[in-house]
Amino acid sequence: MSLAERRCGAMFFFVLSFLACLSTREALAAEPLRIGGNGSALGSMKILGAAFEKSHPGMRVVVVPSLGTGGGIRAVTKGAIDIGLSGRPMSDAETQTGLEILEYARTPLVLAVGEADPRANVRRSDLVRVVRGDVGIVSGDQPSRPILRPESDAETLLAREVFPELGAGRSPGSHATIALTSQDAADLIEKVSGAIGLSTLALIVSENRKIKALSLDGVAPSARNVANGSYPLVMRLYLVTRRNPAEPVRKFIAFVQSEPGKRLLEESGNYVGERKK
Repeated sequence: MSLAERRCGAMFFFVLSFLACLSTREALAAEPLRIGGNGSALGSMKILGAAFEKSHPGMRVVVVPSLGTGGGIRAVTKGAIDIGLSGRPMSDAETQTGLEILEYARTPLVLAVGEADPRANVRRSDLVRVVRGDVGIVSGDQPSRPILRPESDAETLLAREVFPELGAGRSPGSHATIALTSQDAADLIEKVSGAIGLSTLALIVSENRKIKALSLDGVAPSARNVANGSYPLVMRLYLVTRRNPAEPVRKFIAFVQSEPGKRLLEESGNYVGERKK
């Protein structure tokens, strides 16, 4: 197990401890609906949660810090959260834990740079070099600084699935920075000159990030291009629950799938398919 993956595990157990404290503190009040997992989905869930609370007086939604896809699924299994957010289908082992999974949206997986960066487009070969940790792409006179994600993250796994030439590991001797969470990666892309790394349109829009998504081989990462299949990197987003979930969970899922919920998802960088006007 890599150092990054060990740190992710430590973060997972820290958040579980936080949730245990939250449950104790809220024992005498209305129990909140707890949601967590893939970082790309957190901003959209906060927007949905706020709207859900307004339309359901007396119900509260708590979106916990990024657990990652695997951490969110494990947290649902342990009962630490009510709804997990996943950026991939469940594995065979995860499916056998008795959980249910529902796709609720899709969002473009993108290479992102800071707002002031002059680049607007990258080639497939550029993306491959970034994910491998090479520092050959230039921005002006400065070499780019790849911001990588752990090998087990949904974003990295998706990029390797779509672009098999990435192979199974980093470039030998790569000294690129590894960001443990989606939010850490976005922070670095915002602040570090020449930084470039994977993010999603949903994260950038829902969190109002000062970074921009680059076109890939001239194709913009938009909902329209996700719909028509011209943009190749598409992350499917899922809600993960226990079987026969409690009524608050069912109500929240129904809200996500309602017309107001779909509208909020679309406004925050997601594609939800055809919906009624």
